[in-house]
Amino acid sequence: MLWRGIEIEPQWVVLALLVIALAVGRGRQFVVDWTPFLLLFFAYEVMRGFAAKTGFPIHDVSPLERLLFAGALPTIWLQQHSYDPSRISPWDWAAMVLYFLHFVVPVVVGFIFWMGDRAHYRRYVAALIGMSFAAFVTYLFWPSAPPWHEFPKQIVKINDQTIAKWGVDYYISPVYSRLNPNQFAAFPSLHAAFPALAAMYAWQRYRVLALALVGWAAAVWLAIVYLGEHYFVDALAGLAYALAATLAVEYVTRRGRAEVPAATPPTPVS
Repeated sequence: MLWRGIEIEPQWVVLALLVIALAVGRGRQFVVDWTPFLLLFFAYEVMRGFAAKTGFPIHDVSPLERLLFAGALPTIWLQQHSYDPSRISPWDWAAMVLYFLHFVVPVVVGFIFWMGDRAHYRRYVAALIGMSFAAFVTYLFWPSAPPWHEFPKQIVKINDQTIAKWGVDYYISPVYSRLNPNQFAAFPSLHAAFPALAAMYAWQRYRVLALALVGWAAAVWLAIVYLGEHYFVDALAGLAYALAATLAVEYVTRRGRAEVPAATPPTPVS
């Protein structure tokens, strides 16, 4: 899709997964289980653009970044040492792909969970949606600017430059072309949070997948900092939101199980 100039959007990924569900004879079950998730996820996508119109002051978190890195900004250092404006480097391609797979990875991981255990899938989706809306509230009342916005003379928005050098005009579906993206939604980084949350839910049941997701999350963190889309502290905040969402959903789930009364044994007939 990236190669043919089609923007990766959740509906395309879900349609591909629906084909797999139909092939294994679980098409109707897929529609029942995934429709609420998709409606809520799309509701978040629609709402996130509103956060940029509330009029709250835009915050700059670069002082936190400098505090963490002894006065330096990792994005500036990475771009000074790795970015070549005259060509598309291999790491530019890799970082862009990691960035664009933002929607793909959590949906595909959710499908793996769904194939194995629907209850596990539902807990994961609850945490994913809860985390997204918690982030939305943060964007609404505490908007923050990405590095490329705060330092336009020192930081390049590499994704835009890479696409321009490549010469591909991306197709955006009518569904997403009508949405208003929020450029002041840097803190927390959901690009960092999504793979982290997926790794947490994969850990107990799918250890190999979880380890792969940990590596993927680390690569995404490096990519979003290099691309100038997020500070490292944005990624740390994303991790904190993922952990909080996981703990909240698991606590509610365990409490619900504990409150279910045990079945009363039948009275023996004398």
